[in-house]
Amino acid sequence: MTHNDPEKEKAYQRAYYIAHKEKIKAASKAYGEAHKVEVAAYGKIYREVNREKVRKQRAMHYQAHKIETSIYNKAYREVHKGEAAAYSKIYRKTHKKEQAIRRKRYYEAHKETYFASAAARKALKQGVLIGATATQLTEIKEIYRIAHESPKVRCYLCGKLIPLGQRHVDHIVPLSKGGQHRPSNLAVACDKCNMSKFNKLPEEVGVLL
Repeated sequence: MTHNDPEKEKAYQRAYYIAHKEKIKAASKAYGEAHKVEVAAYGKIYREVNREKVRKQRAMHYQAHKIETSIYNKAYREVHKGEAAAYSKIYRKTHKKEQAIRRKRYYEAHKETYFASAAARKALKQGVLIGATATQLTEIKEIYRIAHESPKVRCYLCGKLIPLGQRHVDHIVPLSKGGQHRPSNLAVACDKCNMSKFNKLPEEVGVLL
């Protein structure tokens, strides 16, 4: 059945889809299973040709389904932790140059924001140092010394040994959420865990301390 009126044609197609939704989905799934390689190749070409359109569609979908997407992503990460960690490790090893270029480009594009953020963090850290005792200051320096010099340090989040150059001194309770720059609130984390934790509270990520 066809219509000369485009709007009527759209209405007819929508009505047909609603009436035969399950049948259409089943046929589409069966076709996808039988033609995985072709479908993947077509999808890749389509995304490359319509990159901006796809980006906007994804952004609109995310905005319309923000809560559902967040719940789904969290559940997916929990179920596929092992695969995600293995994939990330392989990706970092095989894309070192691309990652370095992306970091440099991001830094250049957000230099002012980076400096503003660093200055705000420095001021916040100096502020929470007020009132620290001489003993506490000495202990803080020792924590940083251990992080930068000790031959063996384990990440307080994942428990793995951290190579030199990949160690961060983390505020267990973030400064931005009222944490203190005190020995009891400082621990050494690997760069990966520290970046993942960001400004989350201990109960949001779990800690090994």
